[in-house]
Amino acid sequence: MSTHSEAQKRPGHPGGGGPDPRRARRARRGTWTGPALTAPAVLVMVALAGLPMLAVLAGGLSSSGWDALRDLAAAPDFGQMLRNTVVWVVLSVAGALVVGYAAALLLAHRSVRLTGLWRSLLLIPYITPAVVSATIWKWYLSRDFGLLNEALRRTGAIGSPIDWLSDTRVVLPALAAIQVWATFPFVMLFVSAGLQAIPAERYEAARIFGAGPLALLRYVVLPALRGVTFLVVLIITVWALNSFVIIWVITRGGPAGATTILPVKIYQAFKSGNYAMVYAVAVIQLVVSMALVGLYARRSRPEEA
Repeated sequence: MSTHSEAQKRPGHPGGGGPDPRRARRARRGTWTGPALTAPAVLVMVALAGLPMLAVLAGGLSSSGWDALRDLAAAPDFGQMLRNTVVWVVLSVAGALVVGYAAALLLAHRSVRLTGLWRSLLLIPYITPAVVSATIWKWYLSRDFGLLNEALRRTGAIGSPIDWLSDTRVVLPALAAIQVWATFPFVMLFVSAGLQAIPAERYEAARIFGAGPLALLRYVVLPALRGVTFLVVLIITVWALNSFVIIWVITRGGPAGATTILPVKIYQAFKSGNYAMVYAVAVIQLVVSMALVGLYARRSRPEEA
């Protein structure tokens, strides 16, 4: 009896006080379970994202890529293309953020009924294919047959039709408005989810101190949604930088290059067979996108204690 008890107390024995070898083996197997399960997804991501990125860098840093980059920088329309890209991104992101916030706040108001129905209707622009949306808007903004000019003329807002798609002064903001129409529902969804996470006690405490609607927005809503807002701005900025379908279907970068942005320039170079130029412009866009990714990584990093 005593011999059996002593054997149970030996290290390594199933009933002893030392580490259990079988448990240790299971623990070692458990440490490899996570990496083994995630390895296929990581390999797919590397194949789909990493390899094209390396191909772009290799093509852009080659001798022909450097020559194309110098030619691009010396081209008279290079500055215009960069300005178009900046204006396009700023108008698209700011517009989608303002309209998306407004829609989310309206749907969250206590006096609004059938919020599910209204939210579903407001999601239509987001779920509509980009080619379909661009085609409809191209007809809607037509100078002679467009419904927008007709509506403005009937209300007396304009005396003569506006060349929405051929006037270089208004065509880029007009297309940016379409981008806002297509992306603001995404902002609305994120902001609506963030609003539901704000405790009601914060609103009540602010109202006790006499806060009105604007004060609630400034001191309660916006601080609580700072993280959501940053993420949404980053996502829709990347979307705007990579936007192509709306501009290409409606104007193909015209008139006179007034709507040519980086993605459109890439496709124009691809169609003409100038692959060195494709790599050169793609490298510029990749650098800008990676800068945004780095900003997000830095912003998402947990603060050190």
